[in-house]
Amino acid sequence: MNPRLDEIAPSLIRALHARKRPGDVDFSLGEPTLRPDPRPFDAATAWVREHGCPYTPNAGSTDLRGLIAGYHAYPGMADAGNVCVTVGSEEAIYLAIKTLLDPATDEALVVEPAYLAYPKLCALEGVRTRSVALAAAEGFRPNAAAVLGALRPETRMVVLASPCNPTGRVWPQAELRALADGLAARRGLPIWVLSDEVYRELYFTTAPPVSMASLYPHTVVAGSVSKSNALTGLRLGWLLGPAEVVAQAVKVHALVNTAASTFADRVAVELFRDPASLAAHRPLYAERRGVLLGLLTRHDVPHVEPEGAFYCMVCLPDALSGNSLAAAERLLEEKRVIAVPGTAFGPSGEGWLRLSWVAAADDLERGIARIAEFFAESGG
Repeated sequence: MNPRLDEIAPSLIRALHARKRPGDVDFSLGEPTLRPDPRPFDAATAWVREHGCPYTPNAGSTDLRGLIAGYHAYPGMADAGNVCVTVGSEEAIYLAIKTLLDPATDEALVVEPAYLAYPKLCALEGVRTRSVALAAAEGFRPNAAAVLGALRPETRMVVLASPCNPTGRVWPQAELRALADGLAARRGLPIWVLSDEVYRELYFTTAPPVSMASLYPHTVVAGSVSKSNALTGLRLGWLLGPAEVVAQAVKVHALVNTAASTFADRVAVELFRDPASLAAHRPLYAERRGVLLGLLTRHDVPHVEPEGAFYCMVCLPDALSGNSLAAAERLLEEKRVIAVPGTAFGPSGEGWLRLSWVAAADDLERGIARIAEFFAESGG
């Protein structure tokens, strides 16, 4: 057995979700409940009917890669050669780690609370990780100074997400600019930024999120259509970055997966040919977010107001704050609500629960009321 696997714990999110019973209110998985638009599937089916279903090139079809690069239009990353089409965004994250970091000398700095796969993928490759925590007392506000202050000579990658899973926070342009300037001012080898932009289209700020890739050239971006278009099962993502990095990442991708699904590639081509379709679900999520915030306020549940994605962090009462896993297990057994313990996203998430608020409005109302009861009964 590979001893590295012993160091990697199974997913807490999946473990709690597996205990779901009929009638439970499920706030666990980050999976949209909206139905996808069938028209891109119809067009992809027609294409397969005419052309068959052959391999795509290893990096994905030139059509799709060019559309993805053109849509993002980040400086120096506007061509097909800047994109590798992957089997979901998690493969894109893995490719970035595998391509850019040397396990013998390099470490990754993860900005947390963070998606639980980042440190696990590093561990799989034998890459050391450290975390820098955004302050819970400040609602996990993005803070460039905190990240810059945590860098060490061996740091070769900073991993961040905007909008963020689990906090729902969006990095403001001023903080990203401060981070870019601070990284650029450091001597020696460049520090890469891995920017997870899976929730790029799901924002509730007045302007779209700014990408680190628009401010700092040593940035690679992971993206997908999973969340924006309710297509988690399509498994279609991409790594976007400098051409020389992507060329190396394609070598890894070709060995691991050969190529992404041809059918998924064609579905994505249709989506990117109509760029407005990538943001079509945002108004629906904005409406549901309003329902969520109204319920949390009405029931006096302390929370961080989400600026993007479809997650909300709620603060446990003092009597429960020392063990968010135990609190989540009690909430499931006593109130039949599934929430994710904050500790799943790093030590800085302890004392919190993450709610995925993609549930229907009736489930949101029942679930938040049950959480408020649970908090009150526990001394909240």
